[in-house]
Amino acid sequence: MNTSNKMGQDRSLSKIERAKSLDEKAYLCIKKAIMDCTFPPGEFLAELQLARDLGISKTPIRKAMARLEQEGFLVNIPFKGYYVADITVEDIIELYELREFLEAPLVRRTASLFTQAELDEMESIVQAAGEALEQGNYADYLAVNRKFHHTFAYKYGNRRILNVLINLDEHVQRVLSYLRQKGLGHLLGEGADHVAIIAAIREGDFESAQRLMRNHLAAFREAIDASGQTFPAV
Repeated sequence: MNTSNKMGQDRSLSKIERAKSLDEKAYLCIKKAIMDCTFPPGEFLAELQLARDLGISKTPIRKAMARLEQEGFLVNIPFKGYYVADITVEDIIELYELREFLEAPLVRRTASLFTQAELDEMESIVQAAGEALEQGNYADYLAVNRKFHHTFAYKYGNRRILNVLINLDEHVQRVLSYLRQKGLGHLLGEGADHVAIIAAIREGDFESAQRLMRNHLAAFREAIDASGQTFPAV
């Protein structure tokens, strides 16, 4: 495991604004650094160093790390402390299998509810994602891609399903950030699948739209499985 806890210029954390709860700000700041792999899998996180970097006491840091452990982002090793959770091929496969089970049926259940104007907006989202990826703006790509996938859950209106998907997607974003850092960004090209899903919905072929979403998610999972990669990749 990586035991480095000092952050260079490209690993700096912003000072916390006093206007918000220190507990929440510490949580969000550390979580963001984990999700974008500023803190990569296996990294040891020292409470004192984090407190100094964020300009706060260790109490909010402890609370934030305990919360992140509950969410599966950190692992607490007795007598050692908190480490960023590893990412394995099995983790990626399980995440995408769960996405298949949740997202594909949502497409079928909501497809008839979208107006043409909403489908136009979805096409704009897909276009924006492609442009961000081409320009190397990875953060924007992830945000816009996430917006497309969440559209179906928002349309369905079940807040419990939405909350599950949001938590699941946060782990997916960490995986995608990590894969890109390890030179596997070519696996992210998926705009054509999104366009096909929207086209099927426009044509009223809702079964095909569901199948396309399932195949879209399965293809990524299968590509990872077939890549022969082991994680953490060196």
